[in-house]
Amino acid sequence: MDFEFISTDDMMFEEKGSKFGNVGFYYKGFEYTPPKESVYDRKPMNMNIQTVFGGSYIVGTDYMFDYGQKRNVPKNVHDLTRARLSYSVVATNLRRMMPKSLVGSVIGFADQLQLSHLKLQQAIAKAKPDGLIVDIEGLENVQLGRGGELQPLDIQDIYEQTGVFYYRSKNPEGGFQNPPVRSLDNSIRNINELISIYNHNLRLIRDTTGINEVMDGTSPKGEQLVGVRQQAIAAGNNAIYDITNSAIYLYSRVCEDVVKCLQILPKKSVLFQAYERAIGKTNMEVLSSFGDLPMYNFGVKIQTEMDETEKSYLEQNIQIALAQKEIDLEDAISIRQLKDIDQAERLLIVRRKKRMRMQQQIAQQNSQMQAQMNQATTQAATQGKMQEIQMQSQAKIAEIQADAQAKAQLLQLEYQLKGQIESQKTQMTAGMKEQDMAFRKDIEDQREKAKDDRVKKQAVEQSKLLSQRQGKRDELQDEGGNLLDMLTS
Repeated sequence: MDFEFISTDDMMFEEKGSKFGNVGFYYKGFEYTPPKESVYDRKPMNMNIQTVFGGSYIVGTDYMFDYGQKRNVPKNVHDLTRARLSYSVVATNLRRMMPKSLVGSVIGFADQLQLSHLKLQQAIAKAKPDGLIVDIEGLENVQLGRGGELQPLDIQDIYEQTGVFYYRSKNPEGGFQNPPVRSLDNSIRNINELISIYNHNLRLIRDTTGINEVMDGTSPKGEQLVGVRQQAIAAGNNAIYDITNSAIYLYSRVCEDVVKCLQILPKKSVLFQAYERAIGKTNMEVLSSFGDLPMYNFGVKIQTEMDETEKSYLEQNIQIALAQKEIDLEDAISIRQLKDIDQAERLLIVRRKKRMRMQQQIAQQNSQMQAQMNQATTQAATQGKMQEIQMQSQAKIAEIQADAQAKAQLLQLEYQLKGQIESQKTQMTAGMKEQDMAFRKDIEDQREKAKDDRVKKQAVEQSKLLSQRQGKRDELQDEGGNLLDMLTS
């Protein structure tokens, strides 16, 4: 019997100061006692390290071999103080700290099943073959021509050889009789009771284990519904939950142990190169890269395949997403190809969100294009209205300009006419003024001349008068010789 156990060893270290003021950390082994008197400060440090011991024990004797500390012990590279046994144990269905075996609970029913089977075999072995009931009196005195009478055994030989049976239908009294030979069917004794006992024990085993006809591969009835079969499979899965859970746990522990062993392999070792040739260089690089990560970051997770209920639930979600156009047909095909329900649901969520973002982007682009089209339409309508208003304004301006130009031309003509009239008036007025001035000048000249003439005449007259008064001269005469005229004037 191979055995293993975990032992905890205390490894001692010491934290010690030096004369330079530095502090060192030193290994002291498994047995260490600090000195009572020391010049420097000493502080013992204890570290618990788990180790695995094991060997092989010969049952029934006092001998044991290959005992000692195990070398290939799975350890975490980030916590080398913890060790684990080379095998994993799972205890399920514990009753008073003792696991209750599923097989042990059906041993009695299995024994009864075996006994009924043996009794059935014994009954089959003792069963007699099918025979005949022969009425010998009915076969006597059967004549077949020249050969005379046939004995009953001769008739039986003829029947077995040729299949033709001869007999006398009337008895010696002249009455009709039944066929003297009748088949004797022999059945196995108590076969139906033994079969019922066998089926009863089989049902008890199924009821105890929970493994029904659908789960153990028995052919179901043709009229059985799919929902009934799914319920039966679900009931069987619940019955063997401890077994499947234990298998998954053991598989996970084995994978973790393999990863731990691969993490500490030197890359230049022969074993590392053997694994590299076996699983490939890339896979070994991936496994070796986890040496820098804690074990909780590298979780080995085992997932079972989807059952019918999970498949129907997933298909229902896929159909809803397809109906709402949240995923494409290619996404649905990719999701259906996955065997893990968690991965399938995550992929459905990712593809659905991606599709929704794409639809939102398309909707935004459509809204932007619609807004741009509306803006372009509005701008075109506005430009058309502005052009129409501009044309109307230009027409009004042209009309106003034409009216103003016509008015300006009229005003210009009127101004020209008025100017001509004024110039003519001015010319006429100037001519009249010149004529008036000339006329007045002539009058003034005539007046001045007349005045001068009068002054001259007055002077002549005065001088004449003075001369006459003085007697110096004669009467003055005018230039015309008419004195009276001068006086009169």
